Amino acid sequence: MRIFYILMLISFFCLPANASKTSDKDEFENLFKAYADSTLIFSGVVPFSTGPDNRFIVSKKGDTVSLFIYHYDRHDIDSYPELPDSLAKYISNKKYPRTAPGVGPYFEVQKISQEKGAKLWQALINEKPWELLDDSVYGSGCEPLKKVHRKSDGSTVTEERLGQHDLHSYFLKLITKEETKHLQYYAPEVLEKACPGKEGRQHIVVIKQLLLRYFQKGSVFWNTSGHPSYKETPVVDYFQ
Repeated sequence: MRIFYILMLISFFCLPANASKTSDKDEFENLFKAYADSTLIFSGVVPFSTGPDNRFIVSKKGDTVSLFIYHYDRHDIDSYPELPDSLAKYISNKKYPRTAPGVGPYFEVQKISQEKGAKLWQALINEKPWELLDDSVYGSGCEPLKKVHRKSDGSTVTEERLGQHDLHSYFLKLITKEETKHLQYYAPEVLEKACPGKEGRQHIVVIKQLLLRYFQKGSVFWNTSGHPSYKETPVVDYFQ
């Protein structure tokens, strides 16, 4: 009996340690799998950017729709210019540790009425996010643009011109209690103009627009300091 009791204690103390290891990597996924029925997490990146790490999160449990934002931007954190650089960096890193995205000082609940939450959720579901295909299925670009030049001797040369590079990408993580689905789209607004017809790209643009409308200007696409962050860049029209 005593041995059984000791084994129970060992398992009790080991479980939190193991849970913390897994939650450090995908804390959001573990959190919303446990406490929500369905969750959408939207984020975006621009290559070589030093902009903030931001996420829109919309979850639903029963009839309750909840909104969250994750916003981490070094520009919003005190740099202590009056201190030596090494000391300032140590204090800043100690006060504002940068770990994997999770529930902490950069994670906030966004207020929304249940009426508006229900409208947002229905609008998102109308885009059929769990049924969407992404770049992993139909590629992340367009066919090269070909132009034929005729030389003076009558022969022809075909010029292939590729599209723009180093644009933004959008990521959508879809979480239920049973599974997690990852979707990725490279510059969907741009590519749908250059080579239209990919339904997934069209839907992800609408999803982004819906989230921007509900999270508003002070949300995850902006620095809290008030200066436009790099997350504003994907909204512009690259053909202008």
